[in-house]
Amino acid sequence: CRIENCDSCFSRDFCTKCKTGFYSHRGRCFRACPPGFAALEELMECVEGCEVGQWSEWGTCSRNNKTCGFKWGLETRTRQIVKKPAKDTILCPT
Repeated sequence: CRIENCDSCFSRDFCTKCKTGFYSHRGRCFRACPPGFAALEELMECVEGCEVGQWSEWGTCSRNNKTCGFKWGLETRTRQIVKKPAKDTILCPT
């Protein structure tokens, strides 16, 4: 096997089991999962993570369902889930 930090290979260029402390991702071994992927600790694999969109603009300040000034109220903003994670055990950010 020519894959660095690999314990078991399917072929010379594809790892099926990485050494302890490394995550398997597309036949390679990594200390951490690449951006956009989440670590499944129990399997030590990288799976597609949750992808969220951009934040919306801030809403108006409100308190007790009434518009208020800049003090003592609450402003909110939201963002949408663009892509759900591959597994239900991976949480999306709030």
